[in-house]
Amino acid sequence: MRIPFSRRLVCSIYFAGILITSGCIRSGLRARPSVAVSIARDANRNQPVAVDIVEIDDKDLSKDVAKMTATDWFQKRDQIKQDFPKPKSLSVRSWEWVPGQIVPDINVPMRRRPRLILVFANYSTPGPHRATLDPAKASTLLLTREDLKAAPIAK
Repeated sequence: MRIPFSRRLVCSIYFAGILITSGCIRSGLRARPSVAVSIARDANRNQPVAVDIVEIDDKDLSKDVAKMTATDWFQKRDQIKQDFPKPKSLSVRSWEWVPGQIVPDINVPMRRRPRLILVFANYSTPGPHRATLDPAKASTLLLTREDLKAAPIAK
């Protein structure tokens, strides 16, 4: 017995919806790159350090923020977040860590690959204290006595 085309179409759409909502098909979702964090015992000259991971999808905003030092970022962050309230334009995750703290790996949730992922660390010493993360790769973030360093993890 042959099922009419319209009924087959309805059934196909129904089962596709079940698969998508159950998680069997994950179209449009990206892998979550992880960031391994290591904080030196004398990081930021033995003072807590605020760290922001900033995902930016807006072309103009990414150009502007990429030029900022950490001092500029932390001074202007609240205003930038107000100016770009849509999560798809700008996403900011913030922490404050103490020297020597053990930090579990961070998974960076992404709805889609952003134009730019930056890390800012609010050190007490002068300097840019900014690093760029590759959204396609796992990275390591090292907070040292006077700066932060980021690098992709080789597989």
